[in-house]
Amino acid sequence: MIDTVFWRGYSMLAASACAASVTMQIDLAMIARSGGRVAGAFAVLMRMTLLDVALTIALASVAGIAAAHATDRDHLGSVVGQLCVLVTAVGVVTSALGFFAYPPLLAQLIGTEEAAPLIGQPIFWLVAGTPLRMLANAQGFVLHAFGQGSVAFRSKLAEAPSKFILNFLLMDALGFDLAGCMIAGFVIAAASSLWLWLRLRELGAWSFDWPERAFARWFLWTTFWESHRILSPQAAMLLALALFSSTRFSGYGVDRLDAFAAGQAFMLFVLSPMPVLTRFLALRLTAVAPQKQSPALIKLAQSGAPIVSIIAISLFIGRDWIGDSLYHQHGSWWSTFIAVLSLSLPIRYFGCVSRGAMLARGRFPELAMIDAFAQWLLTPLFLFLGLSADAPWLAYLSLIIPEVACVCLIPVALCRSRNSASLSPLPSEGPIR
Repeated sequence: MIDTVFWRGYSMLAASACAASVTMQIDLAMIARSGGRVAGAFAVLMRMTLLDVALTIALASVAGIAAAHATDRDHLGSVVGQLCVLVTAVGVVTSALGFFAYPPLLAQLIGTEEAAPLIGQPIFWLVAGTPLRMLANAQGFVLHAFGQGSVAFRSKLAEAPSKFILNFLLMDALGFDLAGCMIAGFVIAAASSLWLWLRLRELGAWSFDWPERAFARWFLWTTFWESHRILSPQAAMLLALALFSSTRFSGYGVDRLDAFAAGQAFMLFVLSPMPVLTRFLALRLTAVAPQKQSPALIKLAQSGAPIVSIIAISLFIGRDWIGDSLYHQHGSWWSTFIAVLSLSLPIRYFGCVSRGAMLARGRFPELAMIDAFAQWLLTPLFLFLGLSADAPWLAYLSLIIPEVACVCLIPVALCRSRNSASLSPLPSEGPIR
């Protein structure tokens, strides 16, 4: 059940995610040449579009899992067609909201003068590309669900050099400056969505159908919860930084804040493969019957545990070297952070596997609530206690105790889901069993 065939496609999904981040870095590097004010305003705008990014990921995830459940070949085109209509509709609404909301918000955050280079054509082309980016990402994830990850990866891989060339032509050669970057993004999103649509048509996975009401309601409700789950860790990290920045706690110092901020940056790097793994497992486990999921999860945990344990031991042993060589950090607040992070890695891997099973069963709301409980009740509690006592080991229990709670609660939710009657109403098929 869990063999090399099962893992086929994970590398393509991970590579697609890396290729997308490279495209963003190209934008940042080329806009930085325009000067500090424009580059700073663009960075703020990108932070403001975090909701769009979370919604894009959530739409793609839900679309991929819904498509993976549509095993009837004759019915597949209708499912994918309805998914694309729903994703495009959400993108259009998001685009309209962004068009009216971004200019005043940007002016409020950084001032009217600093926001001026972005207001007008740059924001118009940015929001105009939102539905296309959402559609292209959803189409790519549907292809991953069908085992055609290499097709989606080739699309992402082509975006990076195309973005560089178009940015150079529009920003430098034609003098559109910041608007040129946004126009390039619009063109590439349109080309990607069209190319992926053609690939779906070749697979016979496309027909235009208006979404059925029950399916549309499930899709939108599930996307809401998944986007909430994606945004929640980002907001929790900001809360943690705010607590470390507070002067109300004993032992406050810039060194403590710097150690925690550097530790968070390193943690994001170490944990970056896990969200991709969760989504990959969600796609693969849709093919596993509910009554056979427990053995499959045990096998997954056993197969991945040795690799994760080796990484954890390496981090634990090399934590001081990593701090000195890469981040210029040392002391108990850094060393304890990496030590607890390394100890949490096996638990986080088990959580990753169980989350994949929850998503495969379509239990997006339950999973979002479990993660929110851990991130917003347990994490701040240990941070508050640890900072009050100026005790790194107590504060950094926030890295491991919430994940332990999730690993304990998710199997309970999975058992309940196996006893329930349905997952989601796919078009014309009724509930998925």
